[in-house]
Amino acid sequence: MLTAALTSSMDADAAAIRQVVDAADNDGRRDLAELLASVVRDPGRLLAEFELFLLAARDTGLRPATDRWLAALADFARRYTADPVRVRVFVGAIDGLLLQAMLTENPPGPDEFNDMLRVLLPE
Repeated sequence: MLTAALTSSMDADAAAIRQVVDAADNDGRRDLAELLASVVRDPGRLLAEFELFLLAARDTGLRPATDRWLAALADFARRYTADPVRVRVFVGAIDGLLLQAMLTENPPGPDEFNDMLRVLLPE
């Protein structure tokens, strides 16, 4: 039951990123910044998603949910770059930024996330 709840949470966040990816008529970085800021405002949920990452590292049967999250981030990055190295750096950076956000009393807000996204995925 715990893994089902964790998987559902991660799938919801992956679906939200997919919506940003599918909204091709806008920049998207601002929308993703807003989404990331909302995720860090719910540290319990974010912690649960990182726990799923750790469980998936031990149990490959749980990896489809983490794979969907990573794929959604990669697809977002591909809107801005065809460089597979930059895509991989972006995906890793987002998880690192979210992890760091859980460890601070002043997590980034939408403006700060937007600035970071523009550094990771410049025009």
